[in-house]
Amino acid sequence: MQLIFVVSLVIMACIVVARDGKRGKRKGSNPNCTSPWDDGPCRAQIPRYYFDPVTKKCSEFMYGGCGGNGNNYESEKECLEKCRGKKGRKPNNKGKQ
Repeated sequence: MQLIFVVSLVIMACIVVARDGKRGKRKGSNPNCTSPWDDGPCRAQIPRYYFDPVTKKCSEFMYGGCGGNGNNYESEKECLEKCRGKKGRKPNNKGKQ
């Protein structure tokens, strides 16, 4: 009887953990988009774009040419496509003033 209880408890715990793991990941979300911009340790001045998750916009920064992180895009268009999806378009708010 105790064995059945323990096995049932373990199975329920596995189900809860599996569901919670899926809930935290939105389909199509890009973890690079939430990283802070990082110009890297090198000293080149390469114009790049990073996504700001607070303003939901892409802004230009000067990339050093090495290191850094994944929140580093060659164009504003690429940044918007990767971080906003659907070719970087804002949601359609027709009819709203």
